[in-house]
Amino acid sequence: MIDIINHICGAITFIFIGGMIVRSFPINHTLTQKILFGLLAGIFGSVLMLFSINLSEDFLVDFRHYAILIAALYGGVIPAVIATIVLCLNKILFFAGSFQSVLISLISMSFVAILASFITRLRISTIQKWIYMLIFSALINNLVYGSFYKWTPEVFELIFKYWLLTAISGTLVLLCTTYIYNSNKRFNELKHQSKTDFLTGLYNVRQFDEALNASIEIAIKNHEKLSLLMIDIDYFKKINDTYGHPAGDEVLKQLGTLLKKWTRSEDIVSRNGGEEFTVLMPNCQHDIAIKVAERIRVAVENHHFILPEGEQIRFTTSIGVSTFLETTQSPDLFLKQADDAVYEAKRTGRNKVWGQTH
Repeated sequence: MIDIINHICGAITFIFIGGMIVRSFPINHTLTQKILFGLLAGIFGSVLMLFSINLSEDFLVDFRHYAILIAALYGGVIPAVIATIVLCLNKILFFAGSFQSVLISLISMSFVAILASFITRLRISTIQKWIYMLIFSALINNLVYGSFYKWTPEVFELIFKYWLLTAISGTLVLLCTTYIYNSNKRFNELKHQSKTDFLTGLYNVRQFDEALNASIEIAIKNHEKLSLLMIDIDYFKKINDTYGHPAGDEVLKQLGTLLKKWTRSEDIVSRNGGEEFTVLMPNCQHDIAIKVAERIRVAVENHHFILPEGEQIRFTTSIGVSTFLETTQSPDLFLKQADDAVYEAKRTGRNKVWGQTH
């Protein structure tokens, strides 16, 4: 009983610690992340091997294959394969017993990995996938072990105990992993929402301020020009009054997409509130920023914005441009200069780019 408690507690402890490690780490986005998740799962399974359960005098079991199942369930095929490789290597290098026991372990883990990789591709719920993985991995382990041992009444009794432990531990592991996964998912959603504008998906004003301060520090350190475009929709209130606020929201979303299209990948596009947008352009001289702003102005002027009811409208923008370490040497005046430029663009007729070259 002590072995069982230690084994389950060890599994749950590692799951919670592992969950904290990958909290800000999307485990299924890039190849590197998948490999790292597979390595972490492999370490988890190796830890479980340290806490084997003594079902009889000659029969030790553990649930190392849970590491493979978790890797497959939340990461896919690649993490499952990586976890299996780690487990097999650790079994050979650090947990080697008789040749027969090593062979049994390697065969069972390989089959479990193949099966889990197949099940994870099925279009069923996470709970169903886990149940299928649990049942079939237990069957694989029983069949592999049974092929090396005689099917005596004692063996059947051990198998019954094994299935009972599988049901208990599997349920607990599923509850823990589900809780950790959902908790981490919600954490990252809230983290993302705190940085982005809910409507356009661009940076919000809070994240813009952080990016602005960081970009200014980098510009000073590297003696690089830093340009800022401040973009304001002309007569946006008229759009809301004429077509309604849902139409205005749709216009803002489409403008955000257009700005991302006409700026560089390293540029930071933000919605600073209302109809005001900014583009922070690292390592960009003032004349280049003016040209980019002009391209944006023309692109917006010629774009047909589609409203929720299917109607198409066109509008214009006024854009102010300033460049740190070129049009101003003061970090405090950098933002104000772009804001003043927008005001001048609107005051002198709208639908134009205004910078210090005027």
